[in-house]
Amino acid sequence: MVKTLTIMDDAYEMLKQRKGKDESFSDTIRRICQQRAQPNLSQFAGILPMANERAAEFHRSAKETRRQINKAFEKRRKELEKQWRA
Repeated sequence: MVKTLTIMDDAYEMLKQRKGKDESFSDTIRRICQQRAQPNLSQFAGILPMANERAAEFHRSAKETRRQINKAFEKRRKELEKQWRA
């Protein structure tokens, strides 16, 4: 069975860009719809270790920033304490 579809020019261009050389538009639509409906788990391989590394780097950076802020705060507190006592 064949159906006729009307699509906007921009949608046609997007579909045309994703269409393989020896692939029909119907094949392209099937492939795209299948990819969205059933994600391939291999696409996610290696994501968690990278996420863990980024999380660890963020934690180290936050810890160092917190240390610097505390140091600056303590220095300023001591300066104000001296001024107040004088």
